[in-house]
Amino acid sequence: LNLGEMPPEDEPQPSAEETRELVSWITGELAHAYEIHKSSEAQPRLRRMNRREYLNTIRDLFDLNMESFDPTQSFPPDERFEGFENVGSELILSDYLMERYLEAAAATIEKAIDFSPRVRPIHETFRPDDFTDRTFHFRPQVWFEVNVDGKYLDVGHGDTKSYRVYAQRFEKGVPADGYYKIRVRAEGVGRINPYDPKLLGIDLDEPIKAEVLVTDPKIGYPGRRYNASDRIVATFPLKDNEVDVYEVRVWMDKGYVPILRYANGPQPIKQVLSRIAPRYHAEVLPSNWRDGVAAQPAENQEVYLSDVYEGPRVRLYDFSIEGPEVDSWPSRSHQSVIGPEALRADQVDVDAVVRRFATKAFRRPALETEIDRYLAFHGSRLALGEDAEQALKNTLTVILASPNFLYVEAPLEDELASEAGIASQWKQYALASRLSYFLWSSMPDEALFEAAREGKLSDAHELRYQTLRMLRDPKARALVDGFTDSWLHLNDLGAMPPDSKKFKEYHDRQLQPLMKEETRLFFQDILEGNRDIDAFIDSDFAYVNRYLADLYRIEGVETDAFERVSLPQGSQRGGLLGQASVLTMTSNGVETSPVVRGIWVLENILGTPPAPPPPDVDPLEPDIRGATTIRDQLSKHRKVETCAECHRKIDPIGFALESFDPIGRARNVYRNDAGKVISAVDTSGELVTGERFEDVAELKDLLLERKDLFARCLVEKMLIYALGRELGFGDRPLVDRLTEELAHRGYGLADLVELVATSETFREI
Repeated sequence: LNLGEMPPEDEPQPSAEETRELVSWITGELAHAYEIHKSSEAQPRLRRMNRREYLNTIRDLFDLNMESFDPTQSFPPDERFEGFENVGSELILSDYLMERYLEAAAATIEKAIDFSPRVRPIHETFRPDDFTDRTFHFRPQVWFEVNVDGKYLDVGHGDTKSYRVYAQRFEKGVPADGYYKIRVRAEGVGRINPYDPKLLGIDLDEPIKAEVLVTDPKIGYPGRRYNASDRIVATFPLKDNEVDVYEVRVWMDKGYVPILRYANGPQPIKQVLSRIAPRYHAEVLPSNWRDGVAAQPAENQEVYLSDVYEGPRVRLYDFSIEGPEVDSWPSRSHQSVIGPEALRADQVDVDAVVRRFATKAFRRPALETEIDRYLAFHGSRLALGEDAEQALKNTLTVILASPNFLYVEAPLEDELASEAGIASQWKQYALASRLSYFLWSSMPDEALFEAAREGKLSDAHELRYQTLRMLRDPKARALVDGFTDSWLHLNDLGAMPPDSKKFKEYHDRQLQPLMKEETRLFFQDILEGNRDIDAFIDSDFAYVNRYLADLYRIEGVETDAFERVSLPQGSQRGGLLGQASVLTMTSNGVETSPVVRGIWVLENILGTPPAPPPPDVDPLEPDIRGATTIRDQLSKHRKVETCAECHRKIDPIGFALESFDPIGRARNVYRNDAGKVISAVDTSGELVTGERFEDVAELKDLLLERKDLFARCLVEKMLIYALGRELGFGDRPLVDRLTEELAHRGYGLADLVELVATSETFREI
């Protein structure tokens, strides 16, 4: 009624006064209903950690580096509610997951606690002769030459094994977890070459890039094109025909090996060479090529393609690694649990370790009854014949498998709390956990624990102080990542990847993580600057690197690093609706869908999702014979009575976003697979309330006129994320109050986070 969407336009319309009277009456009845349902909908906040929260908590509990360590790999995916992965009703604890928790706990304890002697640092230098397990086109042995800089190995001009190299003699990997320095002496050669750039399939305006990875050889052969444990740690743009040394400090887990690869070279190299050889190197064709495919060389063959290839490649002279950096021993993770004094397991004060660890893991003081139970378990392991180290590790593993650790706010039985005299104090710790998992997706830090111990969190000023302090901490990036992925459904990005032939650059340039990072940096900018939330609808800035700038046709960005760039007035790229992450996620990988994009805007910007189809009506296939454009198809679809009303609301918004293709490139025409123009893109439309627009810029203006709806939608989404539960009917007054207060403060995003964290509902235990 308020939006003018009801009654339908083809029904008699009430006067303005009649509408006001009706809205006023409904509002009064709803206020009464809210009070009734507020108590009936009260529910205990029992929810377990999701996978991301578990990893972050393990990181902070043990002071562990998690860059390559992931004990949750075998966990089943977390179920979602409206895109959110932290809603308690969806986070079921099955017997299968309980087994995985036990495995993860054991792996974590094994990783964190190490009674072995101090490790001795290594310093290894690998030269071209060390990279022996390689076969280049037509030359079966390692191929290198000598120039004034010494022997070299060319990477990226042979078969797939030349795409990445590693020293096979280092197959045991690094001796311990820690930071290592890796140095690469190399140059880029052949970037300027006689070949047709289309045959190479790369952007020759880019510098040749050497990429350093670390990987676990136990998981897969390091020299193959992909290893599931691969982690990129550095990318070096190389100088053309000028040798230089490039250095990076990286974290490596025990047993990992370093890899070097040509990051932006021609791929797949065999196909590239099969196109180049017939046209440019006829001297190698008679005995080496049959029907355009490489064959074994003749015994007397003297000229090899690898000898005459002039294309781009990384020229590697040597590759060294030294470390780990050991500033103290035992490791930080070991000391965080055991302490610095005990160097052997039989020296450990088990009572003190269990008490300290259980308190930290449970995020509240451990009860004496709990401590007694774990000490008894430890004694039983010793009685079964386990040595001191294994018995201790098994005891700590059991603590990590407790509901008191696995649940964000594990309930404490009233009788136990009363006996221990900690009922009121427990509420302080529960609120501390709720706040830290909202802002950091992890456990409280010592400052927040101290505030809970002193009973300060019941004071609104202290809670506000802690909220603002935590938002300034780097760990608040978890809120940025977690909330944007949930609210905007970016966790679905990549579920239907774009077609690899039609959108080759999406795959060659690995745009998916870049798209997601753009949106996250954009959200972080608005949060840290407490900017007006209307920037989400339209903004005069964006975050891009050279690849996204090229996709968006923004000039002046020439590095791989993200930059904050100013957008010209009226740019299509301002706000979320111009970002490739949203536009790609709302496509199906082959073509765009105005319906999907329109629904996304209604759900996530206006908070007015269309009603689902009636459950007793089967989906109907409208007659779309003769339809030539998506607009024609949907026009025919709307002639189906059961589809018409919802599509009248959905389709116009989606049409405005047709100015972007399935990976977010701007377009003004539709083309078929052969590249032939089919028709012009028509981005005009009319909202159900009668306002017309010609393009996405005018649509944004209309959305900004509905800022109150967007604010309410964002409040609801933030509450779901903060509370970890679905909002009920009785939560509507809270949403109303927060929306009004947000408007009063000027719609700042950080203000919204603060309002949620200090709200009465958030503080209720």
